[in-house]
Amino acid sequence: MNGRIGFCPEPVATSLRVRSVWALLLLSLVVGFVFFAHLGGYPLFDVDEGAFAEATREMLASGDYGFPMLDGAPRFDKPILIYWLQAAAMALFGVDTWSARLPSAVAAVLWVFATWHFARHRFGARPALLAATILATAIGPWAIGRAATADAWLNLWLALAAFDAWRHIESHRRAPLIRAYLWMALGFLTKGPVAVLVPGAAVLLYCTAQREWRRFWAMLRDPIGWLVFLAVALPWYGYALWREGWAFVEGFFLKHNVQRFADTLERHGGDWWYFLAVTPLLLAPWTFLLVPALTRIWADRTVALRRFLWFWAVFVVIFFSLAQTKLPHYALYGITPLALLLANHQDHARGKWLATVPVLAALIVVITATLPALLVEVAQRSDRLSPFHQALAASALEAWPVEAYLAAGAVLLLIVAFWRCQALLSSEISALLSAAVVCLWLAFRLLPWAGEVLQGPIQRAAVAAQGKAVVNIGLRAPSFSFYRQAITPKRPPEPGEWFVTRIDRLPEFPYTLRYEARGVVLGERTP
Repeated sequence: MNGRIGFCPEPVATSLRVRSVWALLLLSLVVGFVFFAHLGGYPLFDVDEGAFAEATREMLASGDYGFPMLDGAPRFDKPILIYWLQAAAMALFGVDTWSARLPSAVAAVLWVFATWHFARHRFGARPALLAATILATAIGPWAIGRAATADAWLNLWLALAAFDAWRHIESHRRAPLIRAYLWMALGFLTKGPVAVLVPGAAVLLYCTAQREWRRFWAMLRDPIGWLVFLAVALPWYGYALWREGWAFVEGFFLKHNVQRFADTLERHGGDWWYFLAVTPLLLAPWTFLLVPALTRIWADRTVALRRFLWFWAVFVVIFFSLAQTKLPHYALYGITPLALLLANHQDHARGKWLATVPVLAALIVVITATLPALLVEVAQRSDRLSPFHQALAASALEAWPVEAYLAAGAVLLLIVAFWRCQALLSSEISALLSAAVVCLWLAFRLLPWAGEVLQGPIQRAAVAAQGKAVVNIGLRAPSFSFYRQAITPKRPPEPGEWFVTRIDRLPEFPYTLRYEARGVVLGERTP
């Protein structure tokens, strides 16, 4: 027997390799299920999902793939790439909810495995598997990976850009740096300047801490990198400027980038501690794994890659905390380094914090199973809800069948079984299965219920209005046009035209009621 330090006997090494292969296969199965299962089983959620899907539908209907339009008007919120990806999915699989969400699910899978690949070569098989597991089954990344929006792709580009920037830093090879410019360019086409800001700030902070400003300057002024970036990103931005003129600059750059930082848009504000509270929630049920990571943050300053990851994660929290507009998914831009750090610090904590994952998973099931009754109670007691939202909330219990409680009980029994079998399965696999079961519970029970309560009346009103000339005079729900398969312009109706609105925004002109359900109203204007 070889007595060298670190020598692993062949049977043991073979056993470890076999276990790693089976663990990776299990991860692949789980990732496929959590992101694709029941993906089209509930309506689009307004405003964001409805707006992206409807703008893409209009792109396909008109054949104009150059610029997104929403209900016939230019949509300046996001650049073009996500619309092209959704258009490709809809062209292949039909114009429906599933194909609208498909690109995000694909991006989420690529995001998870890109993180696993990066971690496997730097931290080993076990932390890599755990980091990928956290990204796949934490509530925040899981939800954004099933949403028909641009953020799953943005997070993929952010991860790839930061990973390749680090590969360049550690190896001095130019190829990873060129790829980083490519990923940032694609991110710039997906959501704009944030795709450059986040990885660029992480690299700048790291190089500043290392007193390697010349390295950062050399990375910043790489001519081939800039050629790649401009070749990918510049053509569409140039076309958008030529087509829409100053309205594009004002709508996209000034309003949806500069103004989002300087002012509170659409009442999406929050206190300075907003993201300190939101980030642990987005990591659920892996939240308590933050404890060993945060307790070793000072020690991590001596490990180059961990220092880089902390700079990345902390910059996101601080920068978006300074912004006046705050939305939960902004915290996801720093979730990738947190997943890597959480996975790495389980070895120092001897994995004991993994036992909290099934506990939090069970708590999520209990809370969500009682949510319908709680929502009705809040709606009855609150005097701040509008009549429209009161009408929606009143149906919360009706949309929650009795068998949902039986399903909740079955899920809880599964989680208890996984928790009791930690010694047999390993703490990582037990946590993975518990978190995956919660994701499936949310996909098959909570999201369809929320879709019925919030979007069901809108979807049925759209079906009732098919084939009619309809205008929108007060309903902020672009999914109405998507389900109606027609543009719904925002203007006052002419006599004989139908209109859609909310029950608390009924018009003063004479009309005939054509449809009403839970606060959504269709009417026809009379002479």
